[in-house]
Amino acid sequence: MIRYLLWRLRFEACNLKRLFGHGEDRLQYLAFGANLSDAVMKERRITPLGARPFTLRDHGLRFDHPAPWADCGYASAEPALGEAVHGFLYTLSGRDAARMDFYEVVPVLKRYRRTVVEQDGVELYFYQTNRSTADLKPTEEYLSYIVKGLDAHPDASAQYRDAMAATEIGVPGRFVSTYFRERPHNRSGWTQALIDSYQRLALAIFLNVIYRYSLTAPLIRPGSGGISKSEQ
Repeated sequence: MIRYLLWRLRFEACNLKRLFGHGEDRLQYLAFGANLSDAVMKERRITPLGARPFTLRDHGLRFDHPAPWADCGYASAEPALGEAVHGFLYTLSGRDAARMDFYEVVPVLKRYRRTVVEQDGVELYFYQTNRSTADLKPTEEYLSYIVKGLDAHPDASAQYRDAMAATEIGVPGRFVSTYFRERPHNRSGWTQALIDSYQRLALAIFLNVIYRYSLTAPLIRPGSGGISKSEQ
């Protein structure tokens, strides 16, 4: 629980820094999951300073990043020769990029990591899972963000979009006990059951309170100094 509170405090510090403007740094961030949605970006009060369709070559979209619910997963891009990941390349200020890291649970808890690549003379980064897990499925809501976001992508063929829309979905259920760490193998039955219960309770508090509520984020004006994909 201490790690969750540390995550929140550091996030608040990033929000406070953003209140003083975007700063000078600019980064190119490739979105291919929920951040394709203008509504999600607006809720996070992050509006890109620029946005354009982009296709990352020799990578494949995989739903292999474990979600808080059993058998559900979020998107990650994994190296795959001959495949492609369609998304939008956002120009973010360094301060908004740092805030995005927290929304993607990169600092402290290390759910994702930034992966930096160069393509066509452009250096960009995207978020890649630290715990690739097979046989996971996106939730209906999460998949809808991707399907709708691909409607505006010129390189995403109708066949590709139809295949994405037909992806088997998972149904959110009970919270897992291994969202932030793997289950140890050297614990007795009752000890493990107690730890699992604590982990599920801590996860519920994190997702429903610590992650969701901020004292400083409401002070940031959504769309200040930026654009949305719909304005392209």
